[in-house]
Amino acid sequence: MDITHKTLSDFGLSKNEIIVYLESIKHDQISPFKLARLTQIPRTTVYDVMMSLALKGLITIKTSHGLEKQQTWIIPKNPSTLRDMIFHRRQDLLQLEVDLTDILSDLQKDYLKHENNAGMRFYPGIEGVKRVYTFIHQIPSQVQIYMWDQLMPVDTLGKEYINKEVSQGLKIKKRVKRVKTIIPLNDWTRHVLSYQYGRNNNYIDYHEFRYIEKPFFNLNQDIYVFSDRIALMCAKKDEVWGMIIKSKLLYTTFTSLFQVMWEIAKPVDAEFMEQIGENEFLIQEKKKVPRY
Repeated sequence: MDITHKTLSDFGLSKNEIIVYLESIKHDQISPFKLARLTQIPRTTVYDVMMSLALKGLITIKTSHGLEKQQTWIIPKNPSTLRDMIFHRRQDLLQLEVDLTDILSDLQKDYLKHENNAGMRFYPGIEGVKRVYTFIHQIPSQVQIYMWDQLMPVDTLGKEYINKEVSQGLKIKKRVKRVKTIIPLNDWTRHVLSYQYGRNNNYIDYHEFRYIEKPFFNLNQDIYVFSDRIALMCAKKDEVWGMIIKSKLLYTTFTSLFQVMWEIAKPVDAEFMEQIGENEFLIQEKKKVPRY
């Protein structure tokens, strides 16, 4: 299909309409009989097509009476008519858009009241945070996860619980699709990175970590974005809660924000960890004599 046929097809003409129209504009006027012969389209079909083209404003049909019989002639209009029609369509569509905008809110009232496609669950306290953690562990292995991670302090949940969560993730890293994680780089996150990396060098492999080192980039929650949900956990100072939001549009918004930040973030790799150095807390922890 050449550009002429494709454009006329996009304009709204059928295959036979295109053939008849392109042949008709070669003549000042032409009879249906001659059109049928030149296009190899049956005469009865040509009559249907020419009526359709006339209704679309692309040709004029003229009828005259000879001495013995009626004669029908097809007279093409200037092809510039096509552009004029597009202009008028545009104006009609703009007016239709204005009219539709005026009634859409009323239509939405009847439609949206039947839909429950978004929701939110809030879980207070330590058990709420743990409940969201449990939910995270149930995400299917093929689902991509985007995460903002503050590297949560152990004050509220306890070092044992946090380390258990990390160790559990390390055990299943081969079964899950890699999680992309953005962290703010500050004194606290350097401490956590070096501590967990010192416990197990695979720590930076089970998530694909990147960091942003900006003083104004401050996280107070862990945020997981996946499928059509956003899971948030806060366990810092006197705020302890978990939340799960279901919303396709909010998921799209958060994913877009993550992708923008991911482009400017820098990778956390073995070379970066060597620059941070050993974790003094971990060194002291290993020296500690167990209580009996």
